[in-house]
Amino acid sequence: MTLAGLAWNNLLRRPARTLLTVLTIALAVGTAVGLLALGRGITDSVARGLDESGAELMVAQRGATEIISARLPEGFGPRLAALPGVAAVSAELYAFTAAGAGRQVLVVGWSAGSPAWASVPLAAGRLPRPGEQALLLGDTLAESLGVGLGARIELFEQSVEVVGITRFATAMNRGLGIMPLASLQTASLRQGQVTAFSVRAAPGADRAALRAAIAAALPVQVSDTRELLAGDRNVGVLQAISRAISAVALVMSGLSLLGTLLMSVQERTREIGMIAAMGWSDRRIVALIGMEGLLVGLAGCAGGVLVGLAASRLFDAIAAIGDFVAFTPQAGDLALPLLAAVPLCVLGAAYPAWRAVRMMPAEALRRL
Repeated sequence: MTLAGLAWNNLLRRPARTLLTVLTIALAVGTAVGLLALGRGITDSVARGLDESGAELMVAQRGATEIISARLPEGFGPRLAALPGVAAVSAELYAFTAAGAGRQVLVVGWSAGSPAWASVPLAAGRLPRPGEQALLLGDTLAESLGVGLGARIELFEQSVEVVGITRFATAMNRGLGIMPLASLQTASLRQGQVTAFSVRAAPGADRAALRAAIAAALPVQVSDTRELLAGDRNVGVLQAISRAISAVALVMSGLSLLGTLLMSVQERTREIGMIAAMGWSDRRIVALIGMEGLLVGLAGCAGGVLVGLAASRLFDAIAAIGDFVAFTPQAGDLALPLLAAVPLCVLGAAYPAWRAVRMMPAEALRRL
């Protein structure tokens, strides 16, 4: 019998303990996969949503720690539009508000001249008229709120009519409400303020030079859509918590494997003494214990990948997350937990293996 076969038989002799250890590792790896993918998914979903609306560069408040709460004067818009290399400027205001039964909804206001209006994929209804207290709802958001075309919902303590249903491709935009900028400014008591400006570069314009020109002309921060959330405090905190919980979960799974293998070694003292007396070298005994740890670790990692993929369905079903974030684990989200879990499993087997080879064969055979 091969070393791997012998290790496998040893694990099957204690199926309940082995299964519980595999499940512990699988839950740890699955938790790490899910949390890491969630942290990345927020940034990716926002970037894809802005790209879909035609944004190329985002101009936001310099030094802002939270993008949603950042503010710029609306008067910066004409100054941006006058810069060489700028094809179009859209003033945008983002705000969270409650919409019936305490449900939080993200609403964006676009300026009247924004080119984003021309690219709205309407599934039903019409676009709001400039200054009209009316709303477009993403199809996902409309479904989760249980409202349709012509319905009225409470936003900012005002009744607003749903005049159109949109069907964007990205998760963020499908869970978004859209209003004329002036209407949202009035409703949210933020007259003359915007969250950011979306800038489209003219064909052939040097984007790096345009970014530098904007930063020189105005006291603002200029970034592309994937850099926008890099300095956001809330996203940073979420990602730090995700990494910390993932690390704790992986370490706990390593300790669980250590306990399982250590108990196995103690129960097999006479057996290990016998194979040592038969001429097995210390290296071969260590390899046997290490192989058991590796097999359990690999089984747990495989189960963890399945748990992480299944978690994507769970997060998608939570309206507060699934309406805005496309939760799809990618190769990087799977690789990092696996690269950490497999060495932890090997290390978890190292101490029991060391304990096994330290026993003298005669002493081990005298134990009951």
